[in-house]
Amino acid sequence: MLETIILSAGQSSRMGSDKALLDIDGIPAIVHILNKILSFSDHIYIILGDNLGTVKSEVLAYFGNSNTINFIHNELHKKGMFSSVQKGFEGVSGKNAVMLQLIDQPFISLNVYEELISNYDPENLITQPSYVTDKVKRGGHPLLFAPAFKDIVLSYSVDSQLSNVIKDNRESRKFIEVNDESVLHNLNTKKEFNDKFEG
Repeated sequence: MLETIILSAGQSSRMGSDKALLDIDGIPAIVHILNKILSFSDHIYIILGDNLGTVKSEVLAYFGNSNTINFIHNELHKKGMFSSVQKGFEGVSGKNAVMLQLIDQPFISLNVYEELISNYDPENLITQPSYVTDKVKRGGHPLLFAPAFKDIVLSYSVDSQLSNVIKDNRESRKFIEVNDESVLHNLNTKKEFNDKFEG
């Protein structure tokens, strides 16, 4: 069993439009992501902010009402990303592995997900993809967490940073080297999106 959290509550201020609704091959980015992760996710929690109505309607237009896809409004989204991380972990069961997917990484290949899942071991709190660039191994996203990580995330204050939570638990982190540089890329501007999409 695997549960997936998609973080999509940001303001997308530098992008100038909602990242979840960016057009990729004629469909919104959020749908593009869902098409890949539905095959291995028993439950999906999409964390949304002011965009709850627009994103929900787009997803429902493609998938209809689904027992798998859940929409969660984060009323604290302006406090930063970690508030959405916590909102997502509040929703998960705490019994299954949890994948954390960022909305600004719609180009992650299916192979990355498969490698993370096939190498998952609940003895490791954090399973993270890595990509070697300039002979340096760099950690990326999405992240796969053991069930016990729920209580850890919820024990931190809302103004924390996920990177610091991971750093505090780095001794229980396992890296999986992948051949997909997309694990390092966050799309924040229209130029980054166009460059990646055209590339």
